[in-house]
Amino acid sequence: MPAASVGSMLIEPDWPVPGRVRAVVTTRSGGVSESPYESFNLAFHVGDAAERVHRNRRRLLGMAGIDRVQWLDQEHGRRVLAASSRTVVDGPFTADACWTAERDLGLAVLVADCVPLLMADVDASLVAVVHCGWRGTVAGVVEATLDALPESPGRLVAWLGPGVCGDCYEVGSDVRDALGADEREGVLVAQGSVCGDAVKWRMDLPALIVSRLRRGGVKRIVPSSLCTICDRRFYSYRRDGHTGRFAALVWLARKED
Repeated sequence: MPAASVGSMLIEPDWPVPGRVRAVVTTRSGGVSESPYESFNLAFHVGDAAERVHRNRRRLLGMAGIDRVQWLDQEHGRRVLAASSRTVVDGPFTADACWTAERDLGLAVLVADCVPLLMADVDASLVAVVHCGWRGTVAGVVEATLDALPESPGRLVAWLGPGVCGDCYEVGSDVRDALGADEREGVLVAQGSVCGDAVKWRMDLPALIVSRLRRGGVKRIVPSSLCTICDRRFYSYRRDGHTGRFAALVWLARKED
């Protein structure tokens, strides 16, 4: 079974959660931004015209059928926000993850190679979203989110959205040195050597995230297996440099399908 239903503009995760849990991931298609952001860029910080980003965000709300989204100022850290109607109004907040138990409150992260991680509990009493780049993942953003949730990790379902895959993600010694010895063996493959020392590695970021989830007690994990570099439907900073950002959005609907 595929881990996502892919449309021309939106992806819907295929994960074992109650119908009250809704989620979508955007693609490049469906918006009003112009080159090099064409067309559904949702980020203000990349140089796109602010009015176009506002229009794209309003369009996303219309597609999702909600009127509130908690956007974050992401910093590749481990801060977790308990999102509510008040935080949406009082923001922006600097964080790389957020969760809520409120209905019809969308939680969003912006990505363009980092992995968006969605979580929900089996009773649809809460949802969470996490921005998982390598720095934040190594810093413990997955563990910080699990610690912040008022549910046992064993009751959670996790879905890994589109991000850079292990075949495309080349990293240097700074990443290798930040990983523990056990994780290096599981997620790094050496690509070259100078005097016998590897200078570049291929890193499997989704595998690192899965490892952190399992270590934290999450048993139900569904990877999308979609790569942002391989698949040109997505923005990719590593592939394109100057580009936009797509969003992963999760929320609890008031009524179940």
